[in-house]
Amino acid sequence: EAFSRLESVAAEVRVWWLDGEPRLLTPHPDSPFERGLVPDLDHIGPAVRRLGCRFVTTDVALRSDGVWRVVEVGDGQVSDLHQSSSRGELAALLVGP
Repeated sequence: EAFSRLESVAAEVRVWWLDGEPRLLTPHPDSPFERGLVPDLDHIGPAVRRLGCRFVTTDVALRSDGVWRVVEVGDGQVSDLHQSSSRGELAALLVGP
């Protein structure tokens, strides 16, 4: 599968899930892009919910055919924030309602 490249870098977004819902979208930490890419998560959400984990991160990449695919799933242990992302946003996600 070929992944879409913007300026020769794969378009990739990190999605922060809480209780099976996408709560925060950030650029992948290695991405030169700021915010703005919004993946279609309709087909990813059910799989994340089936994991049964309260907190999950997924890295999704845009394929050249326009479909977003999961390329990595984690429990947040090694998930870093992109330089344009606020640590406050992440903290609010974790301690929010």
